[in-house]
Amino acid sequence: MKVAVIGSGLAGLTTAYLLQKEGVEVWLIEKSNKLGFHSQSVEIPLSSLSNEHEKSSRRSRSEKDVEEKWVVDVPMRGFQGGYYPLLLSLYDHLKIPLEISNYKFSFSSSSPKSTYFIHSGSSGLSIPSLPSRAYHNIFNLISNIYTFIGVAICYSFLVALSLLGYHNLLPSSLSTFNQRRRDRTQEHQLTLKEFTTIISAFLTHPFTIPIINYEVWTPLGEIFESFFISNILVPIFSSVGTMTIKDCYSLPVSIVLEYIHLTLGTDHYHLGKGFTASSIADLLAKSVRDQGEGYVRLCTEITGLEYQDGVKIKMKDLSRTDEGQVGAEQEILVDRVIIATPASVAKLLLEGLESSLKEAGQVKECRRVGGMRAALGKISYRESIVITHRDITILPSPRDRRDLNFLLPNLNPSLPPTSSTETLAIPYFTPAPDTIYTQATQIILPPKRLRRKGRRETMVLQTTNPAGPIDPRKVLSVSKLERALPLKQPHRILPHLRSSTLDSCVYIVGSYAYPGIPLLEGCVGSAKKAVETILNDEFEQRTGFVRQPKKPLGGVDWDVGKGGWVQTGWRWRWFEGTWI
Repeated sequence: MKVAVIGSGLAGLTTAYLLQKEGVEVWLIEKSNKLGFHSQSVEIPLSSLSNEHEKSSRRSRSEKDVEEKWVVDVPMRGFQGGYYPLLLSLYDHLKIPLEISNYKFSFSSSSPKSTYFIHSGSSGLSIPSLPSRAYHNIFNLISNIYTFIGVAICYSFLVALSLLGYHNLLPSSLSTFNQRRRDRTQEHQLTLKEFTTIISAFLTHPFTIPIINYEVWTPLGEIFESFFISNILVPIFSSVGTMTIKDCYSLPVSIVLEYIHLTLGTDHYHLGKGFTASSIADLLAKSVRDQGEGYVRLCTEITGLEYQDGVKIKMKDLSRTDEGQVGAEQEILVDRVIIATPASVAKLLLEGLESSLKEAGQVKECRRVGGMRAALGKISYRESIVITHRDITILPSPRDRRDLNFLLPNLNPSLPPTSSTETLAIPYFTPAPDTIYTQATQIILPPKRLRRKGRRETMVLQTTNPAGPIDPRKVLSVSKLERALPLKQPHRILPHLRSSTLDSCVYIVGSYAYPGIPLLEGCVGSAKKAVETILNDEFEQRTGFVRQPKKPLGGVDWDVGKGGWVQTGWRWRWFEGTWI
């Protein structure tokens, strides 16, 4: 069987890797001159060595060039263990070293610019610190302690609700739809905004004293809605999913509750021992490259897909177009195509394939591809700006700085966009009613291996969706990315993105083609699902029997990422979501 994978992000790389490990002949095609998973990463310029290490460095110049390179991934590839079991399993299989980094968070507002909350990490199990403003006077201290107690109660209550929601035990007024009866015909899903209103009303008047019919009042409702949700939870989800504040409030609350439940008490990881996204991309692509020359094709643009008892892929070589030469036209014929591109690109590629299927009389597959294109059209994206820099003025005061620093812009901006956008030539989002993002700035310290060698590197900052200008003299890189939004009707859209017949010729993978928030887990999960489907369909089509695999897909132990028996038990539930 011959399969072509179009796109080399993590979804495409994982798909190609798993297929090749299962003995399939695979082509990996990418338009860029780099594999997509690390195409935006930036190498940080290194300063001079300190005197005591200068002589030893000269004696091992080649070793220095390898070990002292400092590459910062764009965007950062850190992740929360509880929400990424498949990604953890894949990294374990590839022997990717991971380091635990339970980040601390600061939350600040832009008007006035001050830090109002600090969270000490450990996914909700640690005790938050008080911001520096709490110690200005006794009144601030009392107010911040009062807020801390209220947040602790609200968070504990939300954790309990997330546990009930995960097991479909919430009251009917808080249920998205009746999953016990598998009734998925209901159009409306309860949003975070609606959920917040209901819970706030309950916490404000939790019960009524009988006989005198007196409604007990508490301040928890106001704290829950106006502070805990709007100032803490929403900024976190805005950063995690690269969504606007409005997008967060429109999220199905089931997605929010599931994320809270799965990440409770879990560790946050980042790549260790000098590994970067480039290292992972090279490891995943190696087995495809080992098939021979031409199986990994960079600088190659897909110009068309046509059905010809398989799929004919028309391509153009872009490697010399910058020299004024016309790219050479190329073609390959494969049995199946897997598209691992953004939804808008996938939809465009499928247009020609749908037409050729219709001309060939493949009515059923043509109808399926048409449904796939319609589903892709319902996937929304948001632009994201990631700036790697060294402008510390974007951070809160030194006493309030943490690993991740969130800034919530003014929700009601009274001033128009300033000319600084043009003057500084560094893009940022001027807050507007429907386009308010959480500005998230991560402090990235130099790798320990560089510090051991005596380098005096300063920290690097990576700001996602800046709400104000950054000094261009201190900017190292500027990247503009697109991120898919979570599906509001996943049970209606996702089935159209997967195979429904044994002779399907095209498949879709990507973070958006998987339940939940579109993150790296969705890339791996959708790739795993697509490869399983291809192998099962091909086996049944060839033999007439259902495939019964004797070993894990691709040789990967997919249960490793679930953790020990405690974590596995915490993840268990009565029913499973779509595809999981």
